[in-house]
Amino acid sequence: MIIKLLPEQVPLFWDAIKFAAVQADEIDNKDLQPYLNELLHSLLGEKAQCFAGLDDKRTLVGILITRLGIDKITGDKYLLVQAVYTWKMLSDQVWKDAYELFQQFAKKEECKYITFNSRNPAIWNKAEKLGFVEKTRTYSLKID
Repeated sequence: MIIKLLPEQVPLFWDAIKFAAVQADEIDNKDLQPYLNELLHSLLGEKAQCFAGLDDKRTLVGILITRLGIDKITGDKYLLVQAVYTWKMLSDQVWKDAYELFQQFAKKEECKYITFNSRNPAIWNKAEKLGFVEKTRTYSLKID
């Protein structure tokens, strides 16, 4: 089961959200505090949304964080899946259920598309099974 957390529920899940987001977004220690401050502020102010995946025993098994955005060129509203983290392997059916929930949320918010970034090939494969197509690749070179 996947539930959308209300802003007032975020503090109850904050330790799990922090851990999951930092792992999924691969945040450097030097950037950790500003990242977490911005994330908490966005979740409490409903600029970001948090979904919790629960198993049959209502044990937390995953965290998903989304944000609504506007494409600066086209003006299209979209749903960004910012972070996905699970504590155990999830079946393809659970991933499909999560996708359907996000698709419903995106439609309710009048989004034109759903997007995400990942460097994890397992996530790419799951997304392609759900109908996502690769739009672009981003490369980065750190300058010291």
